[in-house]
Amino acid sequence: MKAWSFLILSLSCSSTTAFLTTSSSRAVGNRPLSTISSLHTKREWSNAPALQAHAISGGSIDIRQENEILKSSITVGVITALMGFVYGKILGQSVKTVWTILPNLIIKRLGSINPALFITGMCTMGGLLVGLLSLRFPSTFTVADFVSSFSAAPAKTLPLSGDHLLPLLLLSLVTSTFGFSVGPEAPMVCAGALIGASLSRHWYGANNESQETLAYAGAAGALTAFMGIPIAGSIFALELTCANAGLPKAGGRALAPSIISSISAITLIRGLLLPSKAVGGHFAYGTVGALSGRAMILVALTCGAGGAVIGTLFHQVVAMMKSVAWRNNAVKGEKSSWKRPLLVKTLIGLAVGIISTNYPQTLFWGEGSLQMVIDGQKTAFSATKHGLSDILTSAARVNPSVPFGNSAAAVQVGIAKLISIALACAGKFPGGIIFPLFFATAPLAHAFGSLIGSDLVPVAVFCLMGATQASVTRTPLATVLMLTLTASAATELSVMLPACMISSYLGVFLSRQLSSKSYFGYKE
Repeated sequence: MKAWSFLILSLSCSSTTAFLTTSSSRAVGNRPLSTISSLHTKREWSNAPALQAHAISGGSIDIRQENEILKSSITVGVITALMGFVYGKILGQSVKTVWTILPNLIIKRLGSINPALFITGMCTMGGLLVGLLSLRFPSTFTVADFVSSFSAAPAKTLPLSGDHLLPLLLLSLVTSTFGFSVGPEAPMVCAGALIGASLSRHWYGANNESQETLAYAGAAGALTAFMGIPIAGSIFALELTCANAGLPKAGGRALAPSIISSISAITLIRGLLLPSKAVGGHFAYGTVGALSGRAMILVALTCGAGGAVIGTLFHQVVAMMKSVAWRNNAVKGEKSSWKRPLLVKTLIGLAVGIISTNYPQTLFWGEGSLQMVIDGQKTAFSATKHGLSDILTSAARVNPSVPFGNSAAAVQVGIAKLISIALACAGKFPGGIIFPLFFATAPLAHAFGSLIGSDLVPVAVFCLMGATQASVTRTPLATVLMLTLTASAATELSVMLPACMISSYLGVFLSRQLSSKSYFGYKE
């Protein structure tokens, strides 16, 4: 039933935004259409292109026009929040069906289950399904397209949501369900941006600045709804399109609408849809105690440099894998083009399945099982949201149900996760790398616990997670906000936060010195 809800929601969004886009072409000049959502009052603007923030060039801002955009951002936040909320529910049920209900049915029917065959088989099947869907939807809008479009000057117009929304959500759902190490956060950014841009075309006609502004608002609303934390999604969407760890040129006019959208989304989710759910983060990092300034700076600088190195190596390995996997795709002509995606994605599914059989804790995008690596596997994998039964993890080289026995065990898990992420990214599986990189780097921080002392391990974990993720996506402020807002109430943020801020920004700056290339292709 929930799968049908997903299809109905996606088809509804696609058809609605397609209607909005085609309808917007009938607008006179750049005036908004008279047929506007009941959540909006009729707009009567004499000059819609004046939506740009004239303050940037020294002019005055039309407060009335600015207020209209802010009101629109509320609606965008509500709509994208609903989309993100429903998607999250369906994804949760899909993961449970494939990795809990199905194995139990097999055990009940056959009396036992081979963990290697099941895990490898599910991942391979997932790769095959994504390959088949990619043949049906060859030009899906991705986060790389989002970055490329909005880092350009002027920003490019986003494609019609009616053509891209359903394929985007469907491919992301299959990718995440079958255990690949890329998360739904990037597809949420893309889906929210498509919806925001389509609604802008409906309300304000072909005005590029309003489309860009509401696209950022849509991305913020969807990401807020899925992750359950406010504001961080707004900053992430804006930082993501800027190569220098700052805000893009549109930041001056898009920041407030994206924050309003994020607040609207979290208000809907926490106030109406999940009113009884406890507010606050849940990741516990452990006790730090008194931290001297010298120790804090040393940990921050070391983790910042380490995160820059890991992040740089990561995106270089991804680029190398892509060149190998797709180098012959255009050489042999159109007759063989359909074979390449199917073969590459299926083989990557097989490779991820083999890795996951040996290191089952590396399955999925990592958000549901992040606590186990934050505390060095003191929390058993089976006790986490995305944990597998002990039967399915019985072939593991590093037991996910007991703490890391030594540094070698922690390093194995971290490297295995990084390889799984790189394979999924190189194979063009749709998904984000925020939580996957958090998951991969936490064990690496634990591996050096004997060198820095147990009291500093929580700080090192916090800092290395932030520095690595920020160095790859160029989003240091958003990364710090995400780590902060997802931390439990017991986490000593006043002690750990300064070090994390230093390491996150340092990770970005050093990674730019280490390599002129980056994970995303910026058009600045």
